[in-house]
Amino acid sequence: MSLTPYVHLDIDLAAAVDGQRIDLTAADRHHLVTVLRLGTGAPVEVADGRGVSAPAVLVGGAVELAGPISRRPDQRPHLILAQALPKGRKLDEVLRQACELGVDELRVLTTARSVVRLDAAKLDRVRARWEAVVRSACEQARRPRRPAVVGPLPLERLGRDDEVLLIAHPGAPGLPTVAEAWMQAERLVLAVGPEGGFTDEEVADAVTAGALAVGLGPAVLRTEHAGAAGLAVLAAGSGRWGQ
Repeated sequence: MSLTPYVHLDIDLAAAVDGQRIDLTAADRHHLVTVLRLGTGAPVEVADGRGVSAPAVLVGGAVELAGPISRRPDQRPHLILAQALPKGRKLDEVLRQACELGVDELRVLTTARSVVRLDAAKLDRVRARWEAVVRSACEQARRPRRPAVVGPLPLERLGRDDEVLLIAHPGAPGLPTVAEAWMQAERLVLAVGPEGGFTDEEVADAVTAGALAVGLGPAVLRTEHAGAAGLAVLAAGSGRWGQ
């Protein structure tokens, strides 16, 4: 059985009511009507990116809400992936995988070994692409909540007082072996370096500031795959996959 098409709308569904019509953007109309070849009366599922979703039906260039509006509660712990800027479009893959694995926030880092440097002229365009990738990934994963994308920001500005910061570094104790250090945390930040990883100095400074250096398995992972591996361990180990 095929799944009902899932679409994120730019509207606060928490205030919506059954039977309400919501106009679609040109991009959403094209996707539903032209690409998927849906006609009037076809069922769709709509979400607002804030955790609220509802069943609906397609009516011309709009959708009509056709059932109960539901809100997905926030999961705990809050999972944050901090990814150093990789080369090319690798960050797009990182964003997609993180969304599929349920990440709650994405922070983009600049580090000593980051080759990519974004100037002000490119930043708005690049951020718009990141947001589009996240939106598409959440629709594919049928997630009603879209994670925010923050940054770029330097590594030293990464953590907060109420967060447990885990910095990925080859040779450090594996995530499962130090689970007692993060299992009960309310907010977990996993930091992944660029190609070549974080420098020893960056890791030492972060650990001195309270971070925990962790390993992501015996193999050396590509930077675009490391975050997904770590998020999977954190989500399963913390009980999020059972919520």
